[in-house]
Amino acid sequence: MNVQSINEIQRFSFDNTNVRGERVLLNEAYQEIIKRKQYPEPLEILLGEFVAAIALLRDIIKVDGILSLQAKGNGFLSTLMAECDEHQNLRAIAQWDESQETPDAISLKEALKGGYLVITIQPRKGQRYQGIVDVAGDTLAECLEQYFLQSEQLPSRVWLAANGAQCGGLFLQRLPHEQAKQGDEDAWERLSHLASTVKEEELLGIDTELLLHRLYHEEEVRMYDAKAMQFSCSCTRQRTLDAVMSLGSEEVREILIEQGKIKVDCQFCAEEYEFSEAELLALLGDQAKTH
Repeated sequence: MNVQSINEIQRFSFDNTNVRGERVLLNEAYQEIIKRKQYPEPLEILLGEFVAAIALLRDIIKVDGILSLQAKGNGFLSTLMAECDEHQNLRAIAQWDESQETPDAISLKEALKGGYLVITIQPRKGQRYQGIVDVAGDTLAECLEQYFLQSEQLPSRVWLAANGAQCGGLFLQRLPHEQAKQGDEDAWERLSHLASTVKEEELLGIDTELLLHRLYHEEEVRMYDAKAMQFSCSCTRQRTLDAVMSLGSEEVREILIEQGKIKVDCQFCAEEYEFSEAELLALLGDQAKTH
């Protein structure tokens, strides 16, 4: 299979062990995200890692709704966010201080300056849950490993990569021993050590079957059906209008007095929504002119 056409995530496990894994590789889905804004190359790479990470998390954390991964800080980066819903629709955005010179390489810890990561689970029905992780490691992968250790008490390893054309990731996790069919006490150390030999060009340049064969040709690997992933933004004209109206009638009228209309750009997909004075005043139940 041509890796330039792959946009999917695939689960795998190792027979007679308590170790499972995921591998994601994205091409067009990732390119659709970064082309919406002119990102400096180091930010394209970091954003790609977030996209790969949310894809991995989405297949691990089961929820009928939206899962998001957001980094917030006070440094060069103010916000970096990636989302994925239950239909494997991806979107992501980064906001940074464009007045500063972009460094050649971005350390997450340095760029956020004391920031934190937030993993938000927003089910279609039920309460929202948030887990907060300090940006203690230099990389997103290190932060996610710490999150799984703290939140689930399960040893996990994460490898992420991006280059502006592809983004990809590899995930391993040791499940509770009672989930192993037989006791292979050395499995976690052996399998995670083999995975640590993975190269960036392998994460981004070969399909999952070949990647796993290279890493684990002496192991019994069970692969499951791949799931397609794609870029898609959840914004709509009605949702945007609802957000405008949530500002309150007084603020809406003030904006109309100043601008004569309200125009909103979606930060994720760059779609433009424009609402006329007449449309908004009708919804406010006020036909009076604002000027």
